[in-house]
Amino acid sequence: MSVAGVVTDLQFVNPHAYVYFNVTSVRGEIVPWRCELSAATLLVRRGWTRDTVRAGQDIVVHGSPARREEHVCFLNSFELDGGPEITRGENLNGVATIASVAEMSGERPERLLNGQPNLTGSWVSLSFGAVLNDEVDQNEVRGFRDSYEPTLAGLEARVGYEMAFDNPKLRCHVGNVIDGWNTDRHVNEVYQNDDEVILQYGFMDFVRVVYLDMEVHPADITPSTGGHSIGWWEGETLVVDTVGFEQGILLPRDGTSHSDQMHLVERFSFDAEESVLFRNYRIEDPRFLVSPVDGQDVMGFSVAPYEPYGCLELSGDNNIRR
Repeated sequence: MSVAGVVTDLQFVNPHAYVYFNVTSVRGEIVPWRCELSAATLLVRRGWTRDTVRAGQDIVVHGSPARREEHVCFLNSFELDGGPEITRGENLNGVATIASVAEMSGERPERLLNGQPNLTGSWVSLSFGAVLNDEVDQNEVRGFRDSYEPTLAGLEARVGYEMAFDNPKLRCHVGNVIDGWNTDRHVNEVYQNDDEVILQYGFMDFVRVVYLDMEVHPADITPSTGGHSIGWWEGETLVVDTVGFEQGILLPRDGTSHSDQMHLVERFSFDAEESVLFRNYRIEDPRFLVSPVDGQDVMGFSVAPYEPYGCLELSGDNNIRR
């Protein structure tokens, strides 16, 4: 479909930006439209700004109509003021960037004043996804994860799941603590003190606290997305043991889930030679997974600091189950 109108607004937000425009019908009536773009943070990496599309500009939108709502679309491309066609994934400055990976000097202390190995700082994923430019060679994109094999109960848990309605992202929800650490390569931040390690996720502004002053989990954990995490140091490696999860989604594309019995063990270690932060992890869930799942992801130092994600979901009725 193609439709022409005049821009009224650009909502430059996550997880999806939207362009709003008025279309004049054959009867002369003004009909408001909105069409979905990529996430604002991804658009920024492609050279977009809040002023790329401005109120008052003539626009021709090419896209796919929404399944439920009239005058709503998934935008594939558009033209502004009679200019060239621009696709939703186009790099306006010719080069797309992820948060730049820094080359760290010897000035970074190996340990904090309290003696802990130093994991602090801003980190950007080098795992799970295509590299957007030449800053990072495609061969340097690392990380692995075994396949999830659901049990019978796990298969039953995803019956009726539809990504268009049930993707946690549509509720401004991080989904799970495993993939959320890498999603869309948002910059994460690690903070340390004597008793805690705080993991600030760039995706959905999710925060985890790892308690270093506890040897066992409390008996009365309230189930949550992040569960309850205790940690300890084994040499240069931070070991994080997490239980107390609420049931959640592991794979948004098909609804593969974890149960409230999931047990996650992560091992964070800094490789000074490569200047990367490794996270090796094991997922055990006897209720929903046939066998444990092992995985690894890799983070590089980020030049850019963590920035709030500020989720604002504007999809409306099109992504609400009826």
